[in-house]
Amino acid sequence: MPAIFNRINKNDSENTRQWDYLISRLMEGNVIPVIGPEFLVDDEKGSNPHQILIDDLAEAYNIHSQPKSFSELLYDKDFDANDRKNIYAMLGDAFSQPLFKPSQLLMRLLGSKRFPFVITTSFTPVVEDAMRQIWGNDKLNVMKFTNDPSHNSDINTRSDISKPTVYYMFGKVCSSEKKYVVTDYDMLSFCRSWLSSAERPQNLAAELQSKYLLILGNGYSDWLSRFVCFSLKARLDSQPMGMIVDPLAEDKFLQFMKRIDTFTHRNAEEVVSKIESMLAEREREQPNAVAGTPWQDTDVFISYSRADAAVTEQLYQALVARGFNVWYDRNSISYGGNFMNEIIAGIKSTKLFLPVITQNIQSQHNEYHPYRAEWKTAIELASGYGRTFIVPVSESDFDFYGSDIPSELKSSNAYLYDKSAPDFEPLADEIQKMLSKL
Repeated sequence: MPAIFNRINKNDSENTRQWDYLISRLMEGNVIPVIGPEFLVDDEKGSNPHQILIDDLAEAYNIHSQPKSFSELLYDKDFDANDRKNIYAMLGDAFSQPLFKPSQLLMRLLGSKRFPFVITTSFTPVVEDAMRQIWGNDKLNVMKFTNDPSHNSDINTRSDISKPTVYYMFGKVCSSEKKYVVTDYDMLSFCRSWLSSAERPQNLAAELQSKYLLILGNGYSDWLSRFVCFSLKARLDSQPMGMIVDPLAEDKFLQFMKRIDTFTHRNAEEVVSKIESMLAEREREQPNAVAGTPWQDTDVFISYSRADAAVTEQLYQALVARGFNVWYDRNSISYGGNFMNEIIAGIKSTKLFLPVITQNIQSQHNEYHPYRAEWKTAIELASGYGRTFIVPVSESDFDFYGSDIPSELKSSNAYLYDKSAPDFEPLADEIQKMLSKL
């Protein structure tokens, strides 16, 4: 009996940890939903618009085999072979007018506006319609993967992830053949392209590696589910995938995902309700928390060496948890742009500049590093302010004032932290006081 209770307590603790992690990533603006057909509609014929279309076509062609996929339908002996190649045009014509209304569950999830960037694996425009209702037509970006490298949509900057966007992972319904996934062959072809470093959307694929993916209602078979997950994150063993919510997922697939630290659940209603309640509680605790990836007009700009990435991440998380708008280059640099111009613009528009100064900085004094250009810009700006602008952050066992960093930085009072157990709460308190006076 004690062993049973120990196992129950362990499971409860694990679930609590995973829920807390999901909500924390959500508050940071680092969760991207990947929404499949099983989550889309509340129709009297079912919740999956793909299956509804399949059933309607089967009835029209007097097919009684109860096909569960377009491939099963199209290659049924009673389906007209002449219409097989016309299926794309037939579906395109069908969606020339609205066919389905977004489900209440989908509207509840996206209605929080905590998910500006949404990926859909369905070719139907249901998710797009939901996003238009929530964000407005003029604010929504529509992007799609067409399995054609010259026409596949891609994000330009990290900040694009914070803009209202729907991304069609497997194409959007149209009248053109092979521009979206209908058959099993289409799916294999699209997955192959997503797995190709030359064909997939490079910037989006890179950004997905660090994001928490909330994968909802895809209903794929075991092997296909693995292909889709691997298409989204080429390295499943490097960072947790996120969460899989699917009442139809095969046990083997869920067991595989659990082994790589993926949170799994079968009841979408329970998951959405849990997210709503935990999000409301967290927002009450952190009323000023703002999700997103700002790069100008921020409260704080963090300048650091890559050698100090671990402690800087802790600093960033502590500041974001307080609701500060933080410029942090892991989130705020664009792809393919002039990154130094963006850095300088970020420094010039921020309220406080926080250089992280450690022994690593001292040991790099003979090397070129961009953070020195950041210091120079901040020092020039500070000379024009009649208030504190630069707040150095340094290890307590490093001789900050005796180091060879610029004297203009050493003229500011540094916040010292214990590198064995960094605590940035007192610094967050001071920043709060400083910002309240601006």
